[in-house]
Amino acid sequence: MTDTLQQRVARQIELAFTDTPYPGDNAITAGDDESLAAALKGQKWQAVGHELLYRFRWDMFLFTPEGFRYYAPAMMRAALLQHDQIGTVTDNLIFCLTPQSQEQINNYVAGEYNDYFSRRASAFNAAEKTAVLTFLDTFAAVYPLGYLLYDIDLVGTTIEFWKYA
Repeated sequence: MTDTLQQRVARQIELAFTDTPYPGDNAITAGDDESLAAALKGQKWQAVGHELLYRFRWDMFLFTPEGFRYYAPAMMRAALLQHDQIGTVTDNLIFCLTPQSQEQINNYVAGEYNDYFSRRASAFNAAEKTAVLTFLDTFAAVYPLGYLLYDIDLVGTTIEFWKYA
């Protein structure tokens, strides 16, 4: 049986994030809502199922940059393999991976990580950034883009950013 493109890319993501360090129990999220942090405390990203991701689909904005880096592969894998079961997880993930202004791109390029997006993007290492780009390219190729909840230029802004990140 031949693997699908989504399965091959999911394996690439898993390999790229194999050695990504756990952020620590107190550095998963920033903010007052502790339910997401409590649900993920001590949990390896490889063990996070799509049900948990769906339950906390609106809370991913609370991740610290280190927490987002650590749990992003679980979200990317679910977006590719359980797309129909995770609702807006994919939309929120892609939103988190998209610079919202030229200023955020400029901050990142200048190494001035003074906004949430540039801090989040800079947390990834080179192999992880390549995996993010592969995920975005694959998602854009496999799934229709017209349904995205947010007005995001996935192919232009998002993918272009990650090509050079």
